[in-house]
Amino acid sequence: MSHRSTWISVVVAVSALCQVEGLGAADRVFLSLELPKGLPTGLRIPLQAMVKGTVEPGSVLVVRHEALGPGSVVAQCQSDGRTAWLLAAVRKGQADGRRLRLACDVKTPTGEEAGVRFVAAAGGFECRDGGQKVMFYHRAPRSLDNGAHVAANYFHPLYGLDGEVLTQDFPKDHPHHHGIFWAWHQLLVGKIRAGDPWVNKDFLPVVREVSVSEAGPVFATLSTRVEWTSKHIVDENGQQRPMVEERGRFRVFHCVGDVRHIDFRIRLSALLDEVKIGGSENVKGYSGFTVRVKPPRQMAIHDRRGLLKQDSVGSQSPWADISGRFGDGESVSGLSILCDKRLPEFPPKWLLRFYGMQNVAYPGRNAVPLLRKRPLVLRHRLVVHKGDRSAARSSDQQAAFQAAPFRD
Repeated sequence: MSHRSTWISVVVAVSALCQVEGLGAADRVFLSLELPKGLPTGLRIPLQAMVKGTVEPGSVLVVRHEALGPGSVVAQCQSDGRTAWLLAAVRKGQADGRRLRLACDVKTPTGEEAGVRFVAAAGGFECRDGGQKVMFYHRAPRSLDNGAHVAANYFHPLYGLDGEVLTQDFPKDHPHHHGIFWAWHQLLVGKIRAGDPWVNKDFLPVVREVSVSEAGPVFATLSTRVEWTSKHIVDENGQQRPMVEERGRFRVFHCVGDVRHIDFRIRLSALLDEVKIGGSENVKGYSGFTVRVKPPRQMAIHDRRGLLKQDSVGSQSPWADISGRFGDGESVSGLSILCDKRLPEFPPKWLLRFYGMQNVAYPGRNAVPLLRKRPLVLRHRLVVHKGDRSAARSSDQQAAFQAAPFRD
């Protein structure tokens, strides 16, 4: 029997919602929210709901339901007007295969809300949550070593919740590492080695489009279109031919309590025939989604096996967490790297390094083809947190990421 048959419909009347200044009733608008079995409870996480009815794209809604605890919860619609996100903790005993049908009030903007947003700045876009810096997207090519390594299309710095910097850019030990990035050692077009994107050799991602598609009290979204180019792949006129189209979607959620969630979706489609990508041609297989962490004092790395005593090569885990004292004080903070169950390999293999590089290695040493009409899609979530991985409940964060039904 499908788990859908076990859902219980719960209707909350509009009249039961709180009467708050600036709120207006939404005619026949509901949110349909699935709470699948296995969803951790008591943990504030992003929950995606379907919008039933007609609202303006980006509308802010207010809902209330006993399954989400006392008080009201704010939801923000996506730009498509069909889905919405809310940040809430499901109460114990409520995540039992339910579908909640939540009636809504529409919140009228006052013009004073700062919310989560991406702001254009020199060289890229800065994400802010209220007055707090979250991270910076580098659109323009940049180098800190006189052009020996040139990078674009990545995020740095990533900030902790107290403003501490969690990532490194162009570190001296590995100047080809850049904050949060995704790259591969092998980039092949037929029999031609087009370049080595991992070390920024004969390769440049050209950012063609960047747009801030959503912003508000719950989340903001940055969308990108990038073309991969190389001096070795040219047309009859000697002009570089794009080999791969990359479409990125980066969604930053409002900080709730001691955590912030950031979702990454990266789609890769071939623009030419016989395009392949692969990792380093050894047992390490460096490739794919990577976070170059600034090594904190008293650094601790955990994955599903527990606390690591040394670097790990090729271990399989749905998640990893790095914590320690990143700032000047004694406060502990960190980030968890979560993996979507729809990845080509799940759980994936990792390279976890105490010098700072944390890599979800795909595909490893053996190159895989990129197709024109069936993109390779990488999906990950970062959970930036105060405290260590037990305070962040890293394994429960991963369980929630796996259990929640997301719609692209």
